Amino acid sequence: MCCVTKASISYVTTQARFALDSAQVFSRMGLITDSKHFYNSILELVEDPDKRDKVEQLMVWWNRQVFPLYTETERLPLKNSALARIRQKREEYQARVLRVSAATSIVED
Repeated sequence: MCCVTKASISYVTTQARFALDSAQVFSRMGLITDSKHFYNSILELVEDPDKRDKVEQLMVWWNRQVFPLYTETERLPLKNSALARIRQKREEYQARVLRVSAATSIVED
């Protein structure tokens, strides 16, 4: 894990709620506390499009707290890295598939 996700925030919130509760056993669907419903409610809240800006600020804050080396910028793979080679092979494959698909549609016409 390299960054906090909306699901992880919902999970931690649910665990914190249980820790503060008087229940002796954690249950997804307890009689007093419905942890599954609580988790889904938190997840819906952080996925609400109207709250996007605030949630993004929250995510950045949490990422900086949990992952001190967190950066918002995407790291580009090194030119000769395994990831760069995989991406190059995938692009070559997709180009071949498009060429074959185009050639097949011309023949069928």
